[in-house]
Amino acid sequence: MADPDDTAELDRDLQLGPARVRLTVRSGDTGWHELHRELDALPAARCTVLADPGTAPGLLARIRPGAPVLHTDGAATLSDVERLAERLLAAGAGRDTVLLAVGGPDVANLGGLLAALLFQGCRLVQVPTTLGALCGPALSLRHTVASGVLGAWHAPQLVLGQLDFLDRQPVDGLRADLAEVVRHVLAVCPGPYDRVAASLRREGRPSRRELVAYVALCADARAAVLAYDPQERGPGLALEYGRTLGRAIRLLCGGDLPVGHADALGMLTAARIAVRRGLLDREGERAHLELLAAARLPLVPPVPIDPAAFPAAVRLAAARSGRRGLVLLDAPGQPHCTDGSLLTDVDDATLRHAADALADRGTVPAQAGGGAGTGRGARVPGTAGG
Repeated sequence: MADPDDTAELDRDLQLGPARVRLTVRSGDTGWHELHRELDALPAARCTVLADPGTAPGLLARIRPGAPVLHTDGAATLSDVERLAERLLAAGAGRDTVLLAVGGPDVANLGGLLAALLFQGCRLVQVPTTLGALCGPALSLRHTVASGVLGAWHAPQLVLGQLDFLDRQPVDGLRADLAEVVRHVLAVCPGPYDRVAASLRREGRPSRRELVAYVALCADARAAVLAYDPQERGPGLALEYGRTLGRAIRLLCGGDLPVGHADALGMLTAARIAVRRGLLDREGERAHLELLAAARLPLVPPVPIDPAAFPAAVRLAAARSGRRGLVLLDAPGQPHCTDGSLLTDVDDATLRHAADALADRGTVPAQAGGGAGTGRGARVPGTAGG
């Protein structure tokens, strides 16, 4: 459990296109009291809680005492969403409903989708219970069913990061969720690379102060790329870095691979593809290895990936996301642009080569005049040390 003296708070107003999203991170009674004040201030607010079944009952009871609670793991299909909407109606939901989505990424996504569809739009408050949800789906306007094929756009009125939930997140899950932080550093804001790497290398569970710093980094990075691209079709595509490849890797691993681990492998694979295409240099690839290793994320898949099957898996993952192409980097923080798009077509031969390279991630091939391997002192080109 967290040290009670290890306190930290965060307040951000994120402008995502026309939507203004308020983010607060709190702990203990302060967080609960602030949430209750916010809900009480909403006109004619009738709250319904949509919660992950694994949410600690003691914490769940503090969210909105007396409000109906519906438990759900998420939604695989639109039929699942419709059935849950009927359950919400049976629980008394109406046009004045405020839907509180309490859970991990799947519940954050489902809550946003339901809020967008229910009565053509109802109010939404996100209360993420994992670091991955707080740094990702809860701060997005895009919400989809599990397949990614169907979705909608909807802005939460408030995102409350209650650290009491993160204190209870198993350390393995917390470590897997650090892939979201790594993605933001590599694809959007490499400036704090050295500081983040040093923080990730520390043994044990991240402190509350470190967790709040990670959330602040992701929130600021998202605000930077989504301010004029809230639907993530231009600069916002950088937030997809490694996701399509990660989905393909997870598919070929049988689906049991944690999403954060799959995304970590997806980012490494994207780096190797970019190097092969002459976009990213070896120092940039080394930066990927260094940061992911610092976060103790996997550098090799748990089972061998069949190179012959990899291109088809990537195409399937891309088709389900509606984005035919991959986000690649010219350098950390500099997504490659082709004909005005951050999506790059990659041929099957390159994909097969990248899949084959997944088996050997311990070293980076040397450049002319350079050394091989991952050195602790490796720096991201163009960033200051410290």
